Amino acid sequence: MALKAEATLMIDQIISSIRNKLPIQNPLHSFVHNNILQMFESKDFHEALEEAGKLYRARPYWPIYRYIQKYEEKKISESDILRSIEHYLGHYKAIPSLKKMGLSEKDYFYQMMFSELTFNDDETQPEILNNRLWNSCQEKMDGQCLILSRSRVYWRGKEYWEKYHNEVYAISTQPLIIRLISSYLDQGQSFWTNPFINKSFWEFFIFDILTLDGFADQWRIQLVRKVKDYEKFSSKEVIKSELTKKGIPEDQWENYLLEILFDLKGWAGMVNKLELEPWQATVKSPEIKLVDYIAVLVLIESSMDSFHGESQSIDLSMIHGRIDAIELKSFQLSFALYQITESFKLKDDWMTKMSPEELLLIIDQIDLSEHRDRIRLWHEAYEHHFHRGAIEAISFHAEKEVEKKVPYAQIYFCIDDREESLRRYIEEIDPLVETFGVVGFFGIDMKFSSIKNKRLIAQCPPVIVPSRIVREVSLNNAEEFKKWNMIQGSTDLGLYYNSRTLFRGFLSTIFLGLLSLIPMSIQVFFPHRSQFLGKKLSRFFRKEPETDLLIERLNVDEGYTKIEMAKIVETIIRMCGYKPPVSDLIIMLGHSSSSNNNPFKQAYGCGACGGNAGIPNAKAFVKMANDPEVRAELKKTNIIFPDSVFFISAIHDTCTDEIHFYNEKDIPETHLTNFQTLKKNLLLAAKLNSFERCQRFSSFNSNSPDEAFEHVKERAHDLAQPRPEYGHSSNALAIVGKRDLTKGLYLNRRSFLLSYDWETDPDGSILKQVVLGGIPVAVNINMDYYFSAVDNENFGCGSKLPLNLTSLLGVMTGSLGDLRIGLARQMVEIHEPIRNLTIIESPLEKVKGLFNSHPRLKNILYNHWMRLAVKDPLTHQWWIFTQREFEEVTFDRHTLKQFKSSSELIKNNTQDDFAEIKA
Repeated sequence: MALKAEATLMIDQIISSIRNKLPIQNPLHSFVHNNILQMFESKDFHEALEEAGKLYRARPYWPIYRYIQKYEEKKISESDILRSIEHYLGHYKAIPSLKKMGLSEKDYFYQMMFSELTFNDDETQPEILNNRLWNSCQEKMDGQCLILSRSRVYWRGKEYWEKYHNEVYAISTQPLIIRLISSYLDQGQSFWTNPFINKSFWEFFIFDILTLDGFADQWRIQLVRKVKDYEKFSSKEVIKSELTKKGIPEDQWENYLLEILFDLKGWAGMVNKLELEPWQATVKSPEIKLVDYIAVLVLIESSMDSFHGESQSIDLSMIHGRIDAIELKSFQLSFALYQITESFKLKDDWMTKMSPEELLLIIDQIDLSEHRDRIRLWHEAYEHHFHRGAIEAISFHAEKEVEKKVPYAQIYFCIDDREESLRRYIEEIDPLVETFGVVGFFGIDMKFSSIKNKRLIAQCPPVIVPSRIVREVSLNNAEEFKKWNMIQGSTDLGLYYNSRTLFRGFLSTIFLGLLSLIPMSIQVFFPHRSQFLGKKLSRFFRKEPETDLLIERLNVDEGYTKIEMAKIVETIIRMCGYKPPVSDLIIMLGHSSSSNNNPFKQAYGCGACGGNAGIPNAKAFVKMANDPEVRAELKKTNIIFPDSVFFISAIHDTCTDEIHFYNEKDIPETHLTNFQTLKKNLLLAAKLNSFERCQRFSSFNSNSPDEAFEHVKERAHDLAQPRPEYGHSSNALAIVGKRDLTKGLYLNRRSFLLSYDWETDPDGSILKQVVLGGIPVAVNINMDYYFSAVDNENFGCGSKLPLNLTSLLGVMTGSLGDLRIGLARQMVEIHEPIRNLTIIESPLEKVKGLFNSHPRLKNILYNHWMRLAVKDPLTHQWWIFTQREFEEVTFDRHTLKQFKSSSELIKNNTQDDFAEIKA
C-alpha cells in the first residue's frame, strides 16, 4: 500500500507540473487574448521560447530569410545588429572555445549572423574553393567521428514506427481520441445529451471501448484487451503501470506525458481548463479530469506499440529510450572545419596546434550556438530597429509645444490600438475636441444580463472577478418583446436540432432549403443590404423596447451604492488627469466589432470587457456620472462637475466604423448644437478612419473615404469574408502619458494609448492603476499575435476557411482535428512579431518602484517579455530597461516626415510607422 500511495503522489506531482505547460485554452464564448506561453513567463524570453518551441513543435521566431529580407529593406541596420549583439552579451555567453579561435565575442556573433553553417550527416560533395585549407581540414579529421550534442533521446515508439516503418500513429489513434473527447465535452452541438455527463471520462472510455468488443480490428484488439485488464484500476494506476512496462525512467515520465498530450495540445488545454475552471463551460462542464484523459492517451499509445511490436517482431525495450544520433564522420567533420574557417574569416593555420579532440569540441559548440544564437540575434536587431525608431520619434515630437485650447467636448476612448487612428482624425478635424484613453470596461466590474439574453456575462477583464450584477430591464413593450424573443430562440434551436436528425433532417432540407434560397442569395451577393433588411424585419415582428440599467444597489450581489458609483467615476476621471474646467459634453465611447461567420468574434471585441461589446459599461458609467447624488459624493473628493456637464454613452464598431449614441434624447437643448457638430465630425473621422484601414485590404482600390466607409460595412456582413478586420495586427507599443506626448503624431495604428498625467499623481497610486489595468492586457494581446504570426500552424490555428465548430467549445480544422489554439492566419498575416515596447511618462523612481513591487510586471520586464522605456519629465531624460537595470538613452535627433493631415499621408502611401501631422 505504501508503494501504491507513493506512486499516486508522484503522478499527482507530475500532473501538477504538466498543467503549468499546457496551452491556455478558453471556450469560444470567452475567447480573449492571452500570452500563449504565459506559463513560461518566469523564464527568460529566449530560453522559454527554446523550451516551448520543442514542446509545441513550433518555430518561435520568423525563418532566418525573413530577417535577411528586412536587413535588405533597411528595416535592420548595422547599428541595430551591433546593438543587439551588445544587448545579447549582457545576458548570454558565447562559446567557451573563442580564445582558441582567436575571436572576440562580438566578432564571433557578428560573423555568425551572416554565416550559413550546415553541419549535416549526409554525403553531399561540397564546393571547395580553397584546396589548401580543405587538405588541412581532412588531415585533422582523418578517422574522427562526432555525435552532436543536439542528438535526441526518444522515449516514445511513435517516432520509430513513423520513421522506419511508415506507420503514422495519428491516422489511427487521433480520430478515436477526438471522437471520444469531443463527445464527452459536448455542450449541446449534438442532438443527444451525453449520458455520462455526471460520470468520469475514464468510465466513458471503458464503456465505449468495451461496447465495440467483437467489432474491433487490428490494433484496437490490443486496446480492448488492455481495457479489460485495467477495467477495475484507477487512472493513476494505469499510467504508472504502462510507463513502468515501457521501461521509461521515472525522471522522464513528465516529458513523456507532455509529448503525448501535445499531439493534441488544444484538447489537452481545454480538458485542463474545464477541470480547473468548470464555470468556463459554455453550458455545463462534465466531470472531466486531466488524469483520466492522460490515462486514455497512454493506453491507446501502448496498444499501438504492442500491435506494431508483435506484427514486426520487434522488442519494444529496444525502441523506448533509443538515441536518434546526428553523427558526423571524418568527411562531414572536415567540411565543418572548412565552413568554420571561411565563415569566421580565420587564418588557414588557426587549427595547426590543436588536437582533434579540441577541434571536435569547437565543432559541437558552434553547432549548438548556430542553432540557438543566430536567430535570437537577428530577432533582437529587428526589434531594436523599431523600438529605437519609436523612442526617437516620440522624443523628437514631445519637445514641441502643443497649443492649448478649451475643448467643448471630451471623448474617453478605450486604450485599444484600433482607436489610435480615430482619435487622431477627430483631433485633426476638430481641435476643440479632447480625447483620453482608458481601459474600456470603465472600471465597472460587473456581470451583465440583457433583455435578449438572461445569461450573466462578465463585462470586465478576465483577471478580475466580477463583484456585482447589473441587469437590463424593459421600460415598455416588455411582454410582446419577450414573447417574440422566445419564439425566435425556440425556432432557431428547433431548426438547428431537427436539421441534424435523420428523417426530420431530410424533410427540413427539402422544404426549408428552398425557402432559404432567396434570403441566402441576398446575403451572399448583397451582404450589407441583407443586414439592413434583416433588421427591418426583426423590428417589424419584434419591436425592441426602450431599456434601462438597474445599477443601484438592490442586494449584496446586485448594483452599486452611490458611494461606490462615485468611486468608479472618480477613478476613471483621475486616471486621465483631472484638471478643471471640464467640457459640457463628455462622451464615454466603448467599442465592439460586428462580423458574420466568425468563430473568433470575441477576439475582435473589447478585451477589457471580456471580449464583449463595451455598450453596457459605457451606459452604466454615464448613468452613474449623470446622477446628482453621485456628483454630490464626487464633490467631497474635489471632483466637481457643474450642472452643465452632460455625459453621453456611445459605441464605436471597429469593423464597420459606425458610431452609435444611446442617450441622445436626454441631451439638454443647450447642448444640441455642439452635439450635432461633434456627431458630424465623428462621422467624417470614421470615414477617414475607414479609408486608412482599407489601405491594408487588397479588395479596395478607391480614393474615396465614403466608398471606404461602405466597403468596411460590407466586409463585416459578408458571409464569405474571412478578414472582416485585421484586429490588433501590427500592435507593438503602449504609451502611458499625457496626450501631448503623441498628439499630432502618426503612429500607424500600432499603439495602445493610456492617458496619465504625472503632475496629478504625487504618490504614484494613479500610475499603478493605469499600468496594472492596461499594460498586462497590451502584453497579452501582443504575445498572442506574436506567436500566432511566427508559426501559425503550431502556435495559431491556421486558416479560418476549413475551420469547423466542435462541441460548442472551439474550432478544429476539418471534421477531425486538434482543437486549435491562438489566432487565425487571416488575423495575423500582416502582423510583424515585435515584443511590446511600453513607454511611460513619469519620474523614473516611481516606475522602478511599481515594476519591482508587482510580481507579474516584474516577471515580464526582467525576463524580457516586454520592453520598457521611461521619459522622466523632471529631468527630461529618456531611459530604457536593458538587462537588470535602466540605462540612459542617447541618440541623434532626426526630423520626422511632416504632412498637413493624416489623409495626405495615407494618399502618399508612405511606409513609415511615424510621421508628424501639422494641420
